Amino acid sequence: MKKIILSIDGMTCSACSNGLEKYLNKQKGILNASVNLVMANSLIEYDETILNQKKIEQFIKEAGFKSLGVFNEDNLETKNKKESILFFLFLLLAIVLMYVSMGHMVGLPTPSILNMHENPIFYTILLFLFTLPFLVYGYDILKNGYKNLIHKTPNMDTLVGIGVISSLVYSVYRYGSNF
Repeated sequence: MKKIILSIDGMTCSACSNGLEKYLNKQKGILNASVNLVMANSLIEYDETILNQKKIEQFIKEAGFKSLGVFNEDNLETKNKKESILFFLFLLLAIVLMYVSMGHMVGLPTPSILNMHENPIFYTILLFLFTLPFLVYGYDILKNGYKNLIHKTPNMDTLVGIGVISSLVYSVYRYGSNF
C-alpha cells in the first residue's frame, strides 16, 4: 500500500470534490481516496502492484478534472498570490463598470460620451466590452457547468452558467433591437 497526495485543478464546489472522491474510490486498486476541496488536493491510498501515479492521474482526467502532480505547498502560495492580483484587478474593473452603467442613477457626474441617452450605441458597446473580461475570468465556471450538464450531473456551476449566458444573450438582444 502506498499513499500519494495529488493537486487537483478544476474543482469549484463540494459536488465536484464529492463526485471525484466517489469516482476514485470505485476504481480497482484504490483502497481509499479523500478529496479536499479547500486545499484542492486528494490523498489517495493505492496498491502499487496494480496502479501507479500516471494511472491515477488518468482516473482524475476521466472524472473531468486535472492532476497537477504531487501536492506542494509552495505552488499553493504562488497560486494564491496570482489569484489575489487578479481579484483586485477585476474589482477595479467592476467599480469602473458600475460607475459607467449606474453612475447617472445616483447623480455621479458622467461625461457626455458615456451618457446612454446622448450616445446609446457607444454606451452599449462599451458596456459589452467591459463585460467580456468577466466572461473570460469566469470561463472555468462556464466550462465546468457545460461539462457537468453534458455528463448529466448538473451542479451549481451549471446553474450559474445558464444564468450568466441567458442574461447576456437577453441583454444583447434587448439592447441590440433598440438600434
